[in-house]
Amino acid sequence: MEKIYGYCRISTPKQNLARQIRNIRKRYPTAIIVEKIYIGTTSNRKEWSALMKVVRAGDCIVFDSVSRMSRNADEGFEDFMTLYDKGVELVFLKEPHINTAAYKSALSNHIIKMII
Repeated sequence: MEKIYGYCRISTPKQNLARQIRNIRKRYPTAIIVEKIYIGTTSNRKEWSALMKVVRAGDCIVFDSVSRMSRNADEGFEDFMTLYDKGVELVFLKEPHINTAAYKSALSNHIIKMII
């Protein structure tokens, strides 16, 4: 892996940014942490937009959970596929079954079954 980023976002005062950072640092101690306090309905996600621009193939973005990546499933899926196509690894600590490595494995198994 080139660079490892940890993306932490809260959308309500009851959520805990420190917990997300702690969970990411536990598994990825050298991760560059990007924090976003995202209260209310604003769609300004300058930290996320900046991160999307700087990540390169071979980089990794780690999230405490998939819900921290985006505010809705459509936005999250679009960002997931954009980053996947760019060669960026995505890791969701609480949902490892949707990490890009799991996606690649499932896709490869599906293609092999189609060939056989």
